[in-house]
Amino acid sequence: MTTRVELEKSEEEIMELVAAALSEEGFQAGADDTGGGIICVILQRRNGGEIVWGTADVTWGASVINAEGDVESSIETQCLSGTQDIAVVIEALKRPSINAGAVKN
Repeated sequence: MTTRVELEKSEEEIMELVAAALSEEGFQAGADDTGGGIICVILQRRNGGEIVWGTADVTWGASVINAEGDVESSIETQCLSGTQDIAVVIEALKRPSINAGAVKN
């Protein structure tokens, strides 16, 4: 008898999968080390700047950075940081990203 065990993905794998899925949805997205080994999902904004998504808290959240590099605002979601289901994460991030000016093709 063979059993299939789903292994937990690392934080880096999750970030890369989320960035790839957002790119497939038409966003300009990528995963990047923002310093100290912290991997974030970064989306480009229409008027310059970026939206930097991460899991540093209990839930997914983002800093919205303007073209000058200053933090303009932040975004909080209800999506738990430990969520392994990429589709759930994508659904939680799409609308707030669009509202914050994410570039979408």
